Amino acid sequence: MEGSRLPRYVGKIHPNCDYIHGQIPPARGVKCWQVTRANPVHPEWEDGVGYTYKHAPDLCWFHGKFYIQYLTNPVGEHTGAGLSILASSADGAHWGDFTVSFPHYRIPACQVTDYKGLTHTFTGESYAFMHQRMCFYQTKDGRMLVLGFYGWSPDPTMVNWDNYGIGRVVRELYPDGSLGDIYFICPNWQGGWSEELLQYPLYQKCPDKSFVAACEELLADPLATQQWAEENGDKLDIITVKHPENDTYQAFCWYHIDQDTVIGLWKHSYCARSNDNGKTWGPVQKSYSLVMSGQKVWGCRTSDGRFAMAYDPTLETQHRYPMCVTTSQDGLDFDHMLLVCGDLSEKRYPGMWKDFGFQYMRGIAEGLERPGKDLYLTYSVNKEDIWFAQIPVPITGEETGDVHDDFQTDAPLAQWNLYSPLWARAEWTEQGLRLSDKDPYDYCKAERVLPLSAQCQASLTLTPEQNGTGCLYVEFCTPSGEAALRLVFRADGKLYARTTAELPVASYQAGQPLELHFQIDCETFQYTLALNGKPLLRQIPTLDGEMEAEEKPLRFMRAANAVSRLVLRTAPAAHTPTLDMDPEETPAAPLPGAEEPVEECAFLVHRLDFTCTKPGE
Repeated sequence: MEGSRLPRYVGKIHPNCDYIHGQIPPARGVKCWQVTRANPVHPEWEDGVGYTYKHAPDLCWFHGKFYIQYLTNPVGEHTGAGLSILASSADGAHWGDFTVSFPHYRIPACQVTDYKGLTHTFTGESYAFMHQRMCFYQTKDGRMLVLGFYGWSPDPTMVNWDNYGIGRVVRELYPDGSLGDIYFICPNWQGGWSEELLQYPLYQKCPDKSFVAACEELLADPLATQQWAEENGDKLDIITVKHPENDTYQAFCWYHIDQDTVIGLWKHSYCARSNDNGKTWGPVQKSYSLVMSGQKVWGCRTSDGRFAMAYDPTLETQHRYPMCVTTSQDGLDFDHMLLVCGDLSEKRYPGMWKDFGFQYMRGIAEGLERPGKDLYLTYSVNKEDIWFAQIPVPITGEETGDVHDDFQTDAPLAQWNLYSPLWARAEWTEQGLRLSDKDPYDYCKAERVLPLSAQCQASLTLTPEQNGTGCLYVEFCTPSGEAALRLVFRADGKLYARTTAELPVASYQAGQPLELHFQIDCETFQYTLALNGKPLLRQIPTLDGEMEAEEKPLRFMRAANAVSRLVLRTAPAAHTPTLDMDPEETPAAPLPGAEEPVEECAFLVHRLDFTCTKPGE
């Protein structure tokens, strides 16, 4: 029946997870920026704490800034003294003002008995860790509450839900970015934690009565509090959707189809529907066409009136990639799977339950102010770095016209996809789009979606800032991401073409602009290359025994029926992890040199012109 329909994926595209990008074509114009890069040796270069486990970020926009809160532990999940960090950014690309929003919580010496009759003894020497599904709530009068959850586990392999939590805490985020005092808004009474054992007062004790009213507005919002069901348990009246026996529905998010119809989404493909604005719900059911595991899913209405669902479309839970987005006209039938991010930094530090890949993605929840028209996400990578993504709306993976991008201004950047770690930045400068890299274990990438072409010509003008370190890969790729042709600027000062082998074709100089002109033919799997207007030539004998020069065609590095994007990247593409690698064993020790940058290389991109002379099939 129409009133009971649930979301489903009606597309035919599924990722090939032997590739990190899944061979999924990208959504055009996506920007992925690293927020913080774990560094235990130089915490001053990141969030000031230096823990190597960072996870569960959440996102809001408040008084002209993005805010992300994430949790962090010394090494792994459910271990060590954890805390939460709040960071802010005016543009999503540059993050700072890292602040401990919920500090270490020392559990007092005590004995508690939970509702299951289990008694737990604490010596006063142990600490809680953070575990929160949601972090922000904005009241109807515009106040912003920041929330966290202090939990503990009798064993690291046990999740701190229901009777193993201490409780949920709250404080106010003020317009200037400062934070108010911490209070408990929802202690885990069923876990045995009486008021006298709590390290912070109950919110009702706050002398600011408007703050108390803000907390009570949150407690009266069943969609917001449904996000608390795992940690606080479902015994509370404020939890509308109860858990099945001996199981939990995890990481709830929701979106409205209309004023009364709400779709709820959980991990592991679970969905439910409310036709009365979240007061009551139909049965929670698995939508098997939504291929996902334990990585979270984010669904929302987008600014164009359509709907988007961001998730990792894989049944693997230890290999969480690629991160994709699907779209829907009605919020029920989702299609047009596109790639959000398929570039994965190497996991640098060991730790318990640090799965590979992109995970725990969240956008700006309903009820929070949203800036502009784009879709914004935050997510963790390998559970050790925090990232932010901007997805242009309307969401599309197509380019139908010729391309003429001149980076004298930053206007063309809107059409480019950027992958920009902190130590390998892709950003516009007055000299052009600058691709730099000083990260020993990552790279930066700029990618331009092009019209699907079987025959085309392209001109790319760029300037290397050096010719003795680093490299730049220039690739024209197929819709599924294979490089049809590749040039490489290498650290020996030479430009190489990858044909049947990698062959030097020219030298390049630091600070000297170079125009690369391509004539590409996917029917013969060949292209010609001219450098600063001079074609590559070869000498051939004539009938009278003389030698004459002719333009030299170069072979593709693989057969391709069409090309549809230009990729510029400062290192070889990531091909690990593979599905055979175990994140509990990889890496076995911190990767050497991960805390120190290497010598920087950089390339300036000035202009790209691309013309399709024969469309791809």
